Amino acid sequence: MDRFNGKITTIAPGREDAFLPNLYETSHAANLLELDNGDLLCVWFSGSGEGNPDTNIVLSKLPLGSSEWSRPDELSSDLERSEQNPVLFQAPNGHVWLMHTSNEPHNQQTSRVVRRISEDRGNTWSEPEIWFDEQGIFLRHPIVITSTGVWVLPIYYCKDNGEYSAVKVSINEGSSWSDHTVPSSEKGVQMNIIERSDGSLFAMFRSRLADRIYTSVSKDDGRTWSEPQPSELPNNNSSTQVAKLANGHLALIYNDASLERGQYRMVLKDGQERRKALRTPLTLSISEDEGETWPYAVNLQEADDEYKENEIGYSYPSIIQTRDGKLHVAYTYLRKGLRYVRVNEEWVRENSPITT
Repeated sequence: MDRFNGKITTIAPGREDAFLPNLYETSHAANLLELDNGDLLCVWFSGSGEGNPDTNIVLSKLPLGSSEWSRPDELSSDLERSEQNPVLFQAPNGHVWLMHTSNEPHNQQTSRVVRRISEDRGNTWSEPEIWFDEQGIFLRHPIVITSTGVWVLPIYYCKDNGEYSAVKVSINEGSSWSDHTVPSSEKGVQMNIIERSDGSLFAMFRSRLADRIYTSVSKDDGRTWSEPQPSELPNNNSSTQVAKLANGHLALIYNDASLERGQYRMVLKDGQERRKALRTPLTLSISEDEGETWPYAVNLQEADDEYKENEIGYSYPSIIQTRDGKLHVAYTYLRKGLRYVRVNEEWVRENSPITT
């Protein structure tokens, strides 16, 4: 039986897993959302390969109380462009936004952001619209609504002279946006934002240097940011995601590997061998002090026999906490599909043999 069937099973006390149903050969870049009715949505891009014009956005649903993810629906099908990095957001009025990048095949400098809106919790969608048309704009993480009502969307730009991070800020619930660059962020992308208890915004970045997760702070609702600084946590030039929990703790999902620690393999690119940081293990960590330290960590996925034959690894995770306190993770599994894991914070503490 095909394991990518969406069925949730208990694989260890306190841990439930599923492989989401597939539509196409490869899958990547999960993003999770809990709806106001308790249903879960997961989006990702799927097709013959990243950057190919047949790579499009798909969505699967886990209804509240169900034990099986649905067969995905395809939500984009531009035959001339590659659709990537989908992000979900439910606005205060209940409307669900799907936002994703769209670029000419294998040319991220041509990327723009496309948006569709659902007024019935993802059952039907508006026609796609070009939402942000700046050349090279990319997404990875969702809109954050601050305690003052400001909407903040982290973005990054892919230009011919490099990449850098920025945020879009809206004071009118998304009707218009201003653009604010993060200083000295040329090697930091895929910015992920949470609000701390003092009202400041705390951001974590993927590092193109494959050394550490970098962090930055804003004290004015995202309009200005401190220069990103390396944290104690490793990064392998792959995506991470952090979620703020109901008790104020943070939960971070990331690869516990980096070039800085010598965790790499040799790959051939453009006719030359180069070092590529490993995308294993995939680790879930908890911080009790809003990101200053991460005393609890457990590996959700480690390299196994299947990884030996497919060293792409386990990457691009998404994490959320639902109203019942559960932590939900979805991530790329060897590009073959998505794997889903459901645990709670106490499970992380109890199964935390490693400290960071």
